[in-house]
Amino acid sequence: MRAVVVGGGISGKAIADAVAARGCTVTQLSRSTGFDVVRDDVDAALGDAEVVVEATGLFTTSRRRATDFFTRSTRAIGAATARRGARHVLLSIVNCTRPEVQGYGYFAGKTAQEQAAAAVSPLLTVVRSTQWFEFARQNTERMRFGPFVLVPGMTIAPVSLDAVAGVIADVVVGARTAPVVEVAGPETTTLWEMTRAMRLPGLVPVPLRIPGRTGRAFRAGALVPERHVEVVGPRFSEWLPSAR
Repeated sequence: MRAVVVGGGISGKAIADAVAARGCTVTQLSRSTGFDVVRDDVDAALGDAEVVVEATGLFTTSRRRATDFFTRSTRAIGAATARRGARHVLLSIVNCTRPEVQGYGYFAGKTAQEQAAAAVSPLLTVVRSTQWFEFARQNTERMRFGPFVLVPGMTIAPVSLDAVAGVIADVVVGARTAPVVEVAGPETTTLWEMTRAMRLPGLVPVPLRIPGRTGRAFRAGALVPERHVEVVGPRFSEWLPSAR
């Protein structure tokens, strides 16, 4: 089976590795490989792919920027997969479509992306996961100001990225066939507790209380999955020693 993973960073690599481990021929496309999904010729880049995994990302809290990027990415990939009869696998986020979190621009963009994908891709599977374990480390890099790290108040059920990548690989090879697949980690915790558990030499975590409806929703557990969502992978405390 010939698969293409569109997306770079840690998620693109993890997914590409998991798909290759299932015996597929995999090509990874991202800005680091010289491919820009919203500017370049997607048809030419996908070649004879039978399955395309869309795992693009853009760090922004702007609703306008997130919506523009994610919908343009999905429309381009969805149209190209439809023309060649390929399957489209979209990586998304558990509970990102809930009304109370739309004030966070990234989630609003992901909501618009799911809607765009449903409109353009006849062979679509949406794989939603909760926040990855790696999110805590990413937050320390993005929210660092000198020796201080701002830690937004968020209650989540974090999951191993490798476990999510394995689920996506199962979708690629047809071992999972549901149109929507949702997965989460085995425990509910907070971003603050995860950050405190990491080794951060020279850095001081500082709690950040996000104001308004969105902040209250994050703290109250709007991102925590419902009970029917499948649990995969280890606990954060079990994973953390291997990540150091």
